[in-house]
Amino acid sequence: MAIDFSKYTAQANEHLKKLDPVMKKLAASMASKKSQDAGVTETESDAGIVKLTARSKTNKDSASSLSKVLMGTAGMMGEFYFPSELIGGTCPRIAGEEEEIVWNAAAEACDSERVHVVWQSVENKIWYLAVRSSELASHPNTWCPFAALLPGMKTAAAPPVCYTYYGDESATMMMITSDGLQIYRGTGLVVRAKAERSAREMGDAPIVELVPDKILELNSVPWYSLSLFEDRARRILAAMAVFTALIFAGVSFLVWLTASLSLIAAKNDLTKTLADTESKTLELMRTVERSRSSPMRDQLAAFAALNDGLLTVDGFLQVYEIRDGKARWRAIVPPNVTADRINELGGKNIETTPQGVAIGNAAQIDFEATAAGRK
Repeated sequence: MAIDFSKYTAQANEHLKKLDPVMKKLAASMASKKSQDAGVTETESDAGIVKLTARSKTNKDSASSLSKVLMGTAGMMGEFYFPSELIGGTCPRIAGEEEEIVWNAAAEACDSERVHVVWQSVENKIWYLAVRSSELASHPNTWCPFAALLPGMKTAAAPPVCYTYYGDESATMMMITSDGLQIYRGTGLVVRAKAERSAREMGDAPIVELVPDKILELNSVPWYSLSLFEDRARRILAAMAVFTALIFAGVSFLVWLTASLSLIAAKNDLTKTLADTESKTLELMRTVERSRSSPMRDQLAAFAALNDGLLTVDGFLQVYEIRDGKARWRAIVPPNVTADRINELGGKNIETTPQGVAIGNAAQIDFEATAAGRK
């Protein structure tokens, strides 16, 4: 709601004229002090904020959203505004966790995770006002006078107390008891009747009607934007992204290490296999070479040739003996085998037997002659 300040303009100008000489002296003294103390850069207003912030940090029995705002980015305060969906309440206090407690309560009551709140904690309770952030989008830099009247604030009255504000179209009431806080909104008649009835029920509690003149005497308490869920989600997502990246990097390193070790092992196995294969091949070649140059091979070849020759003439071997590297043999061939064919076999006629003609080589003939001489 906009306030017509025209009636206060003249009074303000007169006060400013009276204060002008004082302000000039104050500016001159501050300039001289700044030239003497070159290291000091804080103004008196900044020092006041720092002192208030220090008191907020060191006070263990009280905390509020005002300290959060003072420690944050400063913004210009505009006119007061009573949101149409303003809610309020109390919740138990846990030191150091007031902000999260207020956000949980406000988000549940507003059915939204993006809320603006004003809260003040006294002893074991937190008193708060909350509104959806979307409602303040069209009323930026506004403040709610009820925020300056929360228990624990400088201008707040002791509970039980009932605060009312009557606008052009609707009225709003904040009822504070020792146990809780409630917000009512409706037409002026309804809210007035509700305030009177509530005051009687609370033992003739005072009813404080907020009018523009009284509102100007209150300390402006700015709204504090809370989006813990989104901040927490961003932190969780960032942590998960970093954790996933570390896992991926670790897995990649393990895969690379395993592949490298496998490649080294494969190279070693391949080198050993090639060496073993080469050794076995050379050994086989030496064995083959020895087999080619051995006397046994020649003897087997001679035996095979003799046997094949006898088979062609329907003959057969009776004796084939190798002694001291010399072979002697005796065979039977049919009578019709010619002498030329017998010579081709490397044999000579020995005698005629009932089976056929006995032939043999020179060693066999000598062997039989020696055997007959012995007899």
